[in-house]
Amino acid sequence: MPGQQTRTTIADVAKEAGVSVSTVSRALRGLDKVNPDTRARVEAAAEKLRFTFSKTASSLASGKAMRVAVLLPNEINSWFNANTFEGVYEVLSREGYDVVPYVMWEEDDLARFLRTLPGTQNFDAVIVVSFILDRAQRAFLDTLTIPMVGINVPSTEGFDATVRIDDEAAMHGVVRLLRSLGHEAIAYVEQPVQPSPFTCSDSVRMDGFLDAAAREGYDEEHILTIPSLSRLGSEDEEEAQESVGGEAAAISGIAAQLVGAICRPTGICVENDRCAVLLLKELRRLGWRIPEEVSLVGFDGDSVGDVVDLTTVRQNPLQLGRAAAGKTLALMRDEPLDEPHTVAPTSLLMRATTSRLSSGRTLAA
Repeated sequence: MPGQQTRTTIADVAKEAGVSVSTVSRALRGLDKVNPDTRARVEAAAEKLRFTFSKTASSLASGKAMRVAVLLPNEINSWFNANTFEGVYEVLSREGYDVVPYVMWEEDDLARFLRTLPGTQNFDAVIVVSFILDRAQRAFLDTLTIPMVGINVPSTEGFDATVRIDDEAAMHGVVRLLRSLGHEAIAYVEQPVQPSPFTCSDSVRMDGFLDAAAREGYDEEHILTIPSLSRLGSEDEEEAQESVGGEAAAISGIAAQLVGAICRPTGICVENDRCAVLLLKELRRLGWRIPEEVSLVGFDGDSVGDVVDLTTVRQNPLQLGRAAAGKTLALMRDEPLDEPHTVAPTSLLMRATTSRLSSGRTLAA
């Protein structure tokens, strides 16, 4: 028809820039294997010709969806999840991939995702963050042809690659610290309200703490454990999940158990920094002198602990995400992995909530 404009194609851009069509595709997808000068020339040609790159068209041509799903066990804005996702996104987005978070609020969410996964062909890989898959789910994942990568998953079964910290080794470090500081009675406190319906990697920390305590020579009467409400099967957990007041009541309940213990602990480890800070404030309100009479250790390295100068086990979820994304990228490219399953280090950050206990000092009942 007269006056009808001709649609600019990727071939037109290639001709204008003096490169191949495949180079244009790589350059406009932001892939690393393109010379910076060539990339600039391609981008200038695309802008001049008003060419808009279609990722969908590229996906159809390559047979790849250019999307990776990240399954999270609870809210995406939690400290660990947010940093892990950022690490994954940082690596994969630079290679032209869309990174799509899926929050598994309920067990049905995971079942629904797995049920639709084989037929959708919408993802080139799936990354699972922290939570445990049951035997049937692992067996199902083994049947898929796309890479499955785990971050901080307690088991490597069903995964082509994993990156995790060693929670048990970290707990051994905490118990050795408390022993070296002279604490003869110790306690481990789980987060009272678990925000996920799944068993997550941090649930193994209590077992690691108890194992370490036994190795360090603590007898059972000098070890106190305060499990989460969900582990106890408490009906109060749902109420606590739905209100700030419920969480505060749960922390008060933990403090009451510590105060009322027959053998009151002077060395306390808490599952994560956020819970540790809340407990620290409550114990100080009750008159406990920290660290003069009681040492308190958290876990994570979350910035929330900086405010109170919390001694903690530091991990790096941003780096975990980057490492997992690197493995995912290699698997999607059919590149061999020298180490499919790797363990990332943690470090014990000594700060102002731990100190040496004077010989024979105990808290008055």
